[in-house]
Amino acid sequence: MRKSIKIRTLRIVTFVVAFLLLLNLLGCSKLPGSTPNAEATNTPNVISTAEMTSTEIQLPTESVTETIEPTVNAEPSNKTVYRFEVDLDYNKHSLLVRQTIQYQNQTGQVLTEIKLVVPPNAKSKVFSLNSLEVFGDATLKDYSLDGVMLTLQLAQPLSAIGSISISLNYNLNPKMQGGVLGYSAKQLNLSDWYPFVPPYDLQNGWIIHQPAEVGEYLVYEGADFDLTLNLIDPTGLIVAASVDAAPLDLDTYHILAENRRGITLSISDQYTLVTNTIDGITVKGYVFVGDEVAGQAAVDYTASALQLYSELFGLPYPHQTLSVVESDFPDGMEYDGLYYLSDFYYKNYDSTFQNYLALLSVHETSHQWWFAAVANDQALEPWLDESLATYSEYLYIERYYPELTNWWWDYRVNYYKPAGRVNLTIYDQTELRAYINAVYLQGAVFLDKLRQALGDEVFFAGLKIYTNTYNQQIASWEEFLEVMEPDPSDAIKTLLQENIK
Repeated sequence: MRKSIKIRTLRIVTFVVAFLLLLNLLGCSKLPGSTPNAEATNTPNVISTAEMTSTEIQLPTESVTETIEPTVNAEPSNKTVYRFEVDLDYNKHSLLVRQTIQYQNQTGQVLTEIKLVVPPNAKSKVFSLNSLEVFGDATLKDYSLDGVMLTLQLAQPLSAIGSISISLNYNLNPKMQGGVLGYSAKQLNLSDWYPFVPPYDLQNGWIIHQPAEVGEYLVYEGADFDLTLNLIDPTGLIVAASVDAAPLDLDTYHILAENRRGITLSISDQYTLVTNTIDGITVKGYVFVGDEVAGQAAVDYTASALQLYSELFGLPYPHQTLSVVESDFPDGMEYDGLYYLSDFYYKNYDSTFQNYLALLSVHETSHQWWFAAVANDQALEPWLDESLATYSEYLYIERYYPELTNWWWDYRVNYYKPAGRVNLTIYDQTELRAYINAVYLQGAVFLDKLRQALGDEVFFAGLKIYTNTYNQQIASWEEFLEVMEPDPSDAIKTLLQENIK
């Protein structure tokens, strides 16, 4: 069993102390009268557009300029800093990017080379590197680009406390109907679009995986971002982003983000904006014309899910905004501060919770905890975020629609007859349905059985300890299980043997 990043082994006494502290800290954050169990039947503040008043949702009639300043840490940070100057020609679907990576050696090792991940180079003729330079405590000797891996050979070793600046100049030409990095007649999506420094594992080196037929393969550390976006012919364009995009003038946006897993953009001349604000967090829905009702519902479900998960998982959503972007590619995809959801679900929304627009809205929202806050190796341990996100759908229904709990198990899980080993890697299965059945659905069944074995009090206390212990870190499934049950009983051991091999 491989641990993607070894952080440290927690002792039982640490769990107890941490939990007692959490009880004190979180006591004021619970919804009035709410309890984290199956009997809780509180309704959310906002569920459907029919229940909204004109003061609860403000549909913008004109653009609003707001500058979001990054929080300044009291102590110096060694997080990687990414700066971009991007010229985007929306009509030609092309970008010129000038990128700088300020990297402080975080490995604890003397480095003779540094490896970057270049997701856009996974497809041919999308990424074209024009120039590459290294400055600071080391300089560049040579480099090689092989698929998604860019290897920088240094002219002299980088000390364990050294820092360098990596300057890249490149062109991007996203593919038509390319999904999260691509364009269509309706939008241009920029996700996983730039070279980045991956995490480093003392046993295995740089954590770089190759794309597979199913699942996600990228592993991100938190970083700071400073992006200037220059639009060529900006007429009618709306910029959706994983953090507020502040317009400097008609054709320039400035985006600042601190401590994020990445920065994501989607640009379109066909977006309508719908919003909902809850607990000081504004959920922004970017929807295509004609899908406003479904778009408002997705935003409302997202807002109430943010409130619930902040309570259940013991960790408030850390940002001021969350963007929900309608896409014309299949399914949904999560990013830190933004998620996509297919227009198929918008167009088939039936104004009830018993459909995939509702289910996937709360599923993708939970990834702000199971991916953005607590990361994992998505290639080798994908179940760790996906099973938790799937089970979070059930937790939402259990709180707000308890009469639909049996429906959820039948509609979402049992119908597909899930089977297979929960902890598959993305390389163990090439058929999507079989992969989802094992990692997502069988994973949710495993978590429900774990909850029954532990009891609600221990299970939910464990989730809070897990999110707070590994917040802004990268956890392994071994660490998750160690938090949930540090001294496993025979029943838990049997459950593990049956599901995780």
